[in-house]
Amino acid sequence: MTPQALPTPLMTKARILIAEDEKHTRLALHLVLRQAGFSVILASNGRDAYEKIRQQPLDSPINLIITDFKMPELDGLGLIDKLQEAGIPIPIMVITGYGDKELLRQLHKRGCASYIDKPFIPTEVLSRVVAVLPQTEAVA
Repeated sequence: MTPQALPTPLMTKARILIAEDEKHTRLALHLVLRQAGFSVILASNGRDAYEKIRQQPLDSPINLIITDFKMPELDGLGLIDKLQEAGIPIPIMVITGYGDKELLRQLHKRGCASYIDKPFIPTEVLSRVVAVLPQTEAVA
């Protein structure tokens, strides 16, 4: 299954923000999603991601956030909490190498749309993205 075979034409209009402090992981996700036709915005930590989200024009919203759990300045849970406090409803997918049952409970409690362990397989990331995106108004 190639990355180009997964998304539908409507989904390729989706804008995805990646918040990841590890440069190689951030760039790998960027490559996989761009090759599949998505518009991608990059952030190196949760604080940078939050600022980019707040600066997005209303006519070009972010449809999905893919965030690492452990990051400097503002981690994944902190980013989710800040977005909820600000009333910004964007689906979030968390990627981490530090997952356990307590983290999954916390993510579920906060309404996280999906979760992937590191290391990840590109087709798994794309499958999860495709599963989450139809739930967003901008893509439907």
